[in-house]
Order: sequence, then structure tokens, then C-alpha cells
Amino acid sequence: MPVQKFRTFEEARRALWAPAGDPCLLERMRRLGELGPRPSSRPGVYRFRTIGDAKRAKHAAGEVTEPALVPRGTPT
Repeated sequence: MPVQKFRTFEEARRALWAPAGDPCLLERMRRLGELGPRPSSRPGVYRFRTIGDAKRAKHAAGEVTEPALVPRGTPT
């Protein structure tokens, strides 16, 4: 990648944009997509007969987000 010099921040900002149809855009989009979190389960809505079934399915999918239980009246 060549070194570029800019006189203003506006020139530097414009240099970051790639023109429409540039082949490097797909590579940039792929790299940006790798930065985000991966979906942890299949998309959609699921019905369960009991809350226990739902919790077991959530635990099996690795989505357990239950906070630790703290008894009332204890200092934190």
C-alpha cells in the first residue's frame, strides 16, 4: 500500500472511500463481517411446553445468561 500525504482531514476522509464497483469492496465487507459476533443458535421462534424445557434448550445452545442469585438482605 503506497504512502499518501494529505493537507486536510477532509482529503484523508475522502481517500478512505472506494468507488462503486471497486473489487476491493467485497473483501472489505468480508473483513467487517468477521468482526461481529457469530449467531449462537438457529434463527426463529421456538415453543416449549415448560420453562424447564426452554432453559434446558437455552443451556444446550450455550446461551445461558442467568445472573448469580444473591439472597435478599445480604450486603453486596
